[in-house]
Amino acid sequence: MNRLPAYALTGVALLSAAACTGDGQASQAGTHSPTASIAAARTASPQATTAARNAVIEAAKSTLLAEVSTKDLPGYAGMATASVGQGAALFVWATTDGRFCSGTGAANGGSTVSTCTASPGDTAFSSRPKLLPLVTMGAIGTSQNLVIGADRETVRSVTCNGRPLTFRRLAGVLDSRRALYAFDLPGQTGGSVTVTVIRAHTTATEHVKLLWERHKGSPACS
Repeated sequence: MNRLPAYALTGVALLSAAACTGDGQASQAGTHSPTASIAAARTASPQATTAARNAVIEAAKSTLLAEVSTKDLPGYAGMATASVGQGAALFVWATTDGRFCSGTGAANGGSTVSTCTASPGDTAFSSRPKLLPLVTMGAIGTSQNLVIGADRETVRSVTCNGRPLTFRRLAGVLDSRRALYAFDLPGQTGGSVTVTVIRAHTTATEHVKLLWERHKGSPACS
């Protein structure tokens, strides 16, 4: 997620905003040869990578919180980091009154995008096993980042055409009984991913629709 998302989907609400430019580091990287960039990536220490990631998270969070209205600020559980790019980060949280929110901020203090549900009931815990798509954000041409909730079941795998995707379990910020998971895909990947879940002692599969429609010549999951 190297740019601010151009589209954000929370529940059934669609929020559009213009994507902002990079944070300056990307333009500098363009002056180096591909070989030099690869060599630099290989020599970067894990500590340096972690420090850079944490710096983006903290800067992006400060940018976002400065723009969020008082009524939409995070409650006692704080924010969970769903995805981090070179110059921006995606967060999810619940307000004091239990509404679900998501937002992204630029680490360089640029634009922000955020949205919250109108009522806690919009993301209420399900009485039956269920996957709840909570956020789909896309940076045009680069990536899309998704957050799903799992009620009364546990996610075991997420696949695109049988290919496993890396998914992350997030800190609980909504209902303490609900597990939140995040995963990323290349931009403009269409179709839907397959999510394998465990319910009690049984295994089941569900599908989560992606932000982009299927396009000829573009990647698609099925």
